[in-house]
Amino acid sequence: MQSSQHVADIRQKILLLKEIPPLPMTARRILCLSPEADVRELAEIIEQSPELAARLLGMANSAYFGWPGGVRTVYDAIYKVLGIKLVKSLVLGMSLSEVFDVARCRGFRPERYWFTAIVTAQIAQSLFPSLPPLLRWGLDTIHMNGLLHNLGLAVLAHLYPLELCRAFSPPAGCGESSTTERIRKELGIDQNQAGGWLARKWHLPRDIVLVMENHRDAEYRGEFWSVALLVGYCERQSQRLFEEGVFRMETDTVDLLGIDGEVLERTHRILDGQLEDLLSMASFMATGE
Repeated sequence: MQSSQHVADIRQKILLLKEIPPLPMTARRILCLSPEADVRELAEIIEQSPELAARLLGMANSAYFGWPGGVRTVYDAIYKVLGIKLVKSLVLGMSLSEVFDVARCRGFRPERYWFTAIVTAQIAQSLFPSLPPLLRWGLDTIHMNGLLHNLGLAVLAHLYPLELCRAFSPPAGCGESSTTERIRKELGIDQNQAGGWLARKWHLPRDIVLVMENHRDAEYRGEFWSVALLVGYCERQSQRLFEEGVFRMETDTVDLLGIDGEVLERTHRILDGQLEDLLSMASFMATGE
């Protein structure tokens, strides 16, 4: 078990972040956009970054979205294919993730990271409207919550590549502990804490911070608890889909959140049929190719 001083040192390193720049300008401008902002305003922000614009166009033209004839401008990608909310979420996710050099951590798999992020966001976005109104907290950022929920993993891969590599590749005979448990054993903290510290430093919306910190805690009942539990459920399903190609019912969580059974079944069926396209999109998000 790591000492409390060691944990404090890690927290200080993340909060000082001399190795990591401030919140990227593109992300800041997107977070500051008015809810009434139109497609043209969002397109102008994205076009300031040619790399982000190119990746967004690549996604809009991917098989997953299947837009006939393709799109050639950022404006058309937003207006015709993706929509404002989805684009804000995807561009925010890409601009934040680009801050971290995860290539230094040999055990970090960008394709898996992005597959989990994308599928968690897609499932959460599909299931969220079926929750009872009181459990929806009036949020319209559910896709963003799903996409950014595991950002702390990229933070730790950037700052502690050797320790994280050991957590990703444990020696034989070390038992059935989860990756999160092994990270905690290596560092004394986990990716949830790391993501929360960074999200607070960057002044990300409160719901995103709390979901980052608590989506793996089945007992959490604080603010936005239903969103945190939903994202945790969706993350577990996305991991199973990546590893085994299947979903698995979690009756207790589904009942607690009041998720409509028909909506759940339809969502799983649709995503199951899109598995190859989702894997391709995750690869594109990871490499830009």
